Amino acid sequence: MAQTKIQRHYPITGLGFRDFWDICSRFQTVHSEYKYVHFTIDGFDSFIVLEEPEISKVLNKLKGKEERVRKYSARFYTSRTQHSEDYAVSELQYRPTSYDRYQEGLSFYSDSVTKSNYYQFEEEIYTNYPFIEDTEPEVEFGKPCEVLALVIDIRGFSIFCEKPEIESPYICGLMSAFYHMVNRALQRFPPEMTKFLGDGVLAIWETSPTDREIAVREALNAALNLRHSWSMVKDSPHFTHGAPQDIGAGICFGLASHLEIGNDYIGRPINIASRLCGACPGDRVYVDRAVPNLPIEIRKQEYVTHIKPYGRHNIWSYSTKTK
Repeated sequence: MAQTKIQRHYPITGLGFRDFWDICSRFQTVHSEYKYVHFTIDGFDSFIVLEEPEISKVLNKLKGKEERVRKYSARFYTSRTQHSEDYAVSELQYRPTSYDRYQEGLSFYSDSVTKSNYYQFEEEIYTNYPFIEDTEPEVEFGKPCEVLALVIDIRGFSIFCEKPEIESPYICGLMSAFYHMVNRALQRFPPEMTKFLGDGVLAIWETSPTDREIAVREALNAALNLRHSWSMVKDSPHFTHGAPQDIGAGICFGLASHLEIGNDYIGRPINIASRLCGACPGDRVYVDRAVPNLPIEIRKQEYVTHIKPYGRHNIWSYSTKTK
C-alpha cells in the first residue's frame, strides 16, 4: 500500500516518561519495521538525554529531573544506518506543557508509514489515553484584505466528459495540461493563492497601492492570452479525441478576508469573479468595473451582463480574438 506523510497532534495531559515509553512500544508493535528507537529528552535549560537507544540509561539520566522536562522525543528507524536501502524515520514527541508556539500534548510525524497501519496505532492512542476535553468551537473570522480575484474555467467541460470515448486518464491529461498552462501564465507575478476547482482555477492576489497596478496588468494579460495557449493544448498530439473549445475568465477587485486555517479567501470579489467567468463567452474576458488601474492601451468595451444573484452588472469586456 502507498505510503503517505502523516502529521498529528493529540491534546493529551499528564503523561510521564514511562507513559511516553509505553506509547512508543505500542507504535513499534503495530509498525514492526521500526526496530530501532533513540530517545531525546529536552530540558528547559539543556538536554537531559540526547539520542539514547538504551532505555535503562534514559531512566537513569532522567531520575529526579522530571520537573525540568520540556519535551520527550523518540525517533524510530528501520535500519541502524541511513545508508541502508530500507532506511526510514518516524518521530513521536510529547510536551508536558505549552510553551512559545508549541501546544501541550503528543505529536507524531512520518513520511514513511501506511495509513492503514497508522490507523491501528491511533486507535490505541484514542482508547488508552486521556484527551483534553474542548467543547468550544474553533473560530477564525479571517483577516480583512484587499484582493484581486481571477477565475478561469473550461467551457463545456462536463458535457465533453460525458462522451463515451472519453475516459478518466484522458480527462486527467487534459486537466494537467490546463493547470500547467494556467500556472505558467501566472508566473510573472505569482498570486498569493492558486486553487484548482475541478475544470477551473481561482487565483487571488493580496494587493496594496504599491503593487495593485502590477497585479491587475498581469492577471488581465494572463486571461487574455489563455485562448491562444488553450489552442496549443487542443492541437497537441496527446489529445486525439479532441477537447472543449473555449476558456472563460472573470476578474474582480475589492475587500475580502483571508482564512489562514486553509489558506483560503472569502468575499464578494471572489463570488463576482466566478459569476463573470461563468457568464462570459469563450472569446471574451469579463472584468468588473470596480477593478482599478486597468491598462489604458488594451482596448475594452462597456458592457452589461446578467449574473446571479446580482442581476444586471456593469463590466468591461475584453476580446481574446487575435487581431
